[in-house]
Amino acid sequence: MCVIRDVKPTFERLVGEKCNHIEEHVMNLPLFKDGASLGYSQFNEVLLLLGYNRVAEFFFQFLVEQEIKEEKRIFAFKSKDELEKGINYFIQFALLWYGNIRFAFKNLSTDYDKLSELIELTKPFDETKYTNRHNQINEIINIPPEKTYLLGYIIENKLKESIRNNPNDEKSQGLLSERQRWVEQGKNNQLTYLTSDHLDVYVATSMRLEHEYLLISNLVTHIFHSEILKPLKIRWFDPTQAYCESRIDKGLSEALMLKRAKLTLYLVQESDTFGKDSELASTLAQGKPVIAFVPEGDKEYVDSLLEELRRLNPSDSEQEIILKQLKIFNPNLAWETENQKLRDWIKNSEMAEVEELKSLLYIAVEETYTKRAKTLKETHPLGIQVCLNTGVANGVLVVRSIKDCTRLIEAIILNKMSFTIGKVSEPNEEYFTLVEEISQSIFRVKTGDEILTNSFWNFYL
Repeated sequence: MCVIRDVKPTFERLVGEKCNHIEEHVMNLPLFKDGASLGYSQFNEVLLLLGYNRVAEFFFQFLVEQEIKEEKRIFAFKSKDELEKGINYFIQFALLWYGNIRFAFKNLSTDYDKLSELIELTKPFDETKYTNRHNQINEIINIPPEKTYLLGYIIENKLKESIRNNPNDEKSQGLLSERQRWVEQGKNNQLTYLTSDHLDVYVATSMRLEHEYLLISNLVTHIFHSEILKPLKIRWFDPTQAYCESRIDKGLSEALMLKRAKLTLYLVQESDTFGKDSELASTLAQGKPVIAFVPEGDKEYVDSLLEELRRLNPSDSEQEIILKQLKIFNPNLAWETENQKLRDWIKNSEMAEVEELKSLLYIAVEETYTKRAKTLKETHPLGIQVCLNTGVANGVLVVRSIKDCTRLIEAIILNKMSFTIGKVSEPNEEYFTLVEEISQSIFRVKTGDEILTNSFWNFYL
């Protein structure tokens, strides 16, 4: 047995507001006495005793069963634990669709049609929705990863500059001619993306250097050709496979694809750009999920990166390659007081000890990516942004492995994401969060600031 005092905090969470002072004898009224259940009429009596509005019977059924059935039978909570479980499920539901518990309770506790609609929208999709898709008529023809850099504007300018300086530069002339062939293929792929009747994932990247094109192309292939995602026939926009000559058309076409895609996969790299960050913000502003893939940056990752850089830059010594990467991942490292040796190596790379340089790079890369993951997940205010249509706050979902990335894409595509309720305590305030289980990232949040809440929903809606 318990008394109303024991369930008062649970009902406050359900309604989304604290109740006023309640008389002592009311607080001590028994519930679940001698194994009795808590039925619909009793539930409403508790609400009224605490100063809250009654709920409709279909809403009570939803709290008990997490769905609405057209059945003529009695629904009831058998224990305090069941009551808390049902109300916690509603809080998840409220945060997911409204980003606000009070507003969700006010709307859904008496609106059968709206609650039914949202219950349907929450149900997982059958895999056949994707596996039964027909192939695209104008299919993407893959450009080999090692050739994707030739689609870049920087390499075009670099090759033309080399030919201007040396008209007999056969290597540059050959690459420029080869580039034109891949550009034509990239244009055809761009047409394919624009005319595809499905577009599931937008891949947001920033690519300048040759190895960036290669690494991104390989990463995208590993993700979407994984055992989890390949059977679903997912269609994604891969910027390493497309070419658009006009700056204006490129911006417009990518805006269209951002609008059509169900989610954005934001690939965190050595350095990020305004364009890629705006794609992240645009997706969140539409109320759609963003997955931020941040490499673990471990020894295996760094060794693979160095292997590709050695292959792409055969004329550079290993010391020069590592020093360039150290400059990218920790540009201030050489100027720290204890690193006189590193400054000497920069002046004369031949003196540098490769293994010691590698050790510095292992640390720099791992620290950089760990810091970026933490910033996106925990500290950056723009890691949570508001959907412009609904006012619901959306968080970036941060993953560190290809396995977690593919699992999360599958969960979003099939509408089967799982969540837990979290709390973030601030001085005098408590924030409710909806935490996605795979990434352990905040997906929804409700502020604990009552003045902000009141002003926000007064002015926003």
